Amino acid sequence: MSAATCPSCGDRFDQDASWKKTCTPCWKLSKRAEHVELLELREEVRELRDAFAEVRAADLPPDMLARLIRLCHPDKHNGSEAATVATQWLLARREART
Repeated sequence: MSAATCPSCGDRFDQDASWKKTCTPCWKLSKRAEHVELLELREEVRELRDAFAEVRAADLPPDMLARLIRLCHPDKHNGSEAATVATQWLLARREART
């Protein structure tokens, strides 16, 4: 065991393992801060999911939906996988509407 100085608060502490870089109180404080940040990030994700659900549920005008389907159809893009996925998504929106 060796004595070390905590880089956060400057206190001396017993460093009983080489991986311990801070004193116990500073380590606990950092873990608490990480937990608070995690909770804040979870709330932000929840808000973004709700906002995305609103956008996803928003109705595209029927004429615009038809236009988008025609524009991105795989037949116009050499059977592109991206065009196929986009067209399938648009068709699902159209079917959900009826």
